[in-house]
Amino acid sequence: MAHPGIRDYSNQEIVLRYIHYKLSQKGYDWVASGDRENVSSAAGTFPALAGLVSLPSELPGSAAVSNLAATELHPVPQVVHSTLCQAGDEFSRRYRRDFAQMSGQLHLTPVTARSHFMAVVEELFRDGVNWGRIVAFFEFGGMLCVESVSREMSPLVDSIAEWMTEYMNRHLHDWIQDNGGWINNQEHYSSN
Repeated sequence: MAHPGIRDYSNQEIVLRYIHYKLSQKGYDWVASGDRENVSSAAGTFPALAGLVSLPSELPGSAAVSNLAATELHPVPQVVHSTLCQAGDEFSRRYRRDFAQMSGQLHLTPVTARSHFMAVVEELFRDGVNWGRIVAFFEFGGMLCVESVSREMSPLVDSIAEWMTEYMNRHLHDWIQDNGGWINNQEHYSSN
């Protein structure tokens, strides 16, 4: 849904850059699935992602935002990424023990990963959406990616990125737009 004065950004770009940030904090270098040629073609679309990821030609879960022409998506400003990363880091510091316990309880495997991801995310948003829960969503996805790589299940990172993007497109996109978009609400998701 178009909102006057609110720019629409690629949820996929936001997800991929956040995951890359979380993995790089732990010293992991991640290139999304796809051949190396896609990386250079993706660089033309999202220059800040050059050499980091290759972008699929179609956004997962894009049916939910299919009324949005691709030309209406704007590159995500660096301030959105840096603010989201700062908010995620603060969230991680506050809830480090909870995340450690959750990590141990999930028993992450390639077979159970999606069902565990969906169960946690559905519980997270059970009582509605707010900026703090969106930050928690990103931090949870980032934690799952780090766990996947540290447990030698790095192919799961691409799947988690896809699930996050799909969930954003289907369940969070309209709420974000209805609540002022990413830029207009930086103070909300950086303080919740």
